[in-house]
Amino acid sequence: MKRLLPLLPLLLLLSCLPVDETESPVPAETDTWEGYGSQTVVLFFAEGGLEPTWQEELRVIELQEDPADRIARVLEELLHGPERGLGRAFPPGASLEHIFLEERSGVLTLDFNPVTVQLLIRAGSVEERIALEALKRVLRVNFPAVRHLRILVGGAATETLGGHLNIARALPLGGDTE
Repeated sequence: MKRLLPLLPLLLLLSCLPVDETESPVPAETDTWEGYGSQTVVLFFAEGGLEPTWQEELRVIELQEDPADRIARVLEELLHGPERGLGRAFPPGASLEHIFLEERSGVLTLDFNPVTVQLLIRAGSVEERIALEALKRVLRVNFPAVRHLRILVGGAATETLGGHLNIARALPLGGDTE
């Protein structure tokens, strides 16, 4: 504090100097963040059984310009699982093969690896519901332009991801899973 006291009169003097209003506060050539860089995203993981408690986990993710790639990177983190001691959204080993984004209609198609189905069938109906709800929550919060979620398995339409919940139609991202 004693070191700052001699600087106080100088700071007061500088604050009284006139400011040139004609000069732009932004330099002529600015770097803009359009596309490349990083973004903090919110992931959701559930703890508990039939009525799980949802926990949020923030992650900083390196992103590309392509919106489908951004979604893919966020979902890879979701499938990877929590960094803290939270419950998982998907069983270990679950993976996506492809992601298709129809930007104009807001429909996102996720093509899961068939192994994911086997893992969810073994895990049970509660885990399947948690997996679908985690997908919906992550997409709603991080990608509001995505309005519907269509799920494929191995490139083909399917009625269920884990044998219990009907996903034959595109799922609206507005409410809870059935």
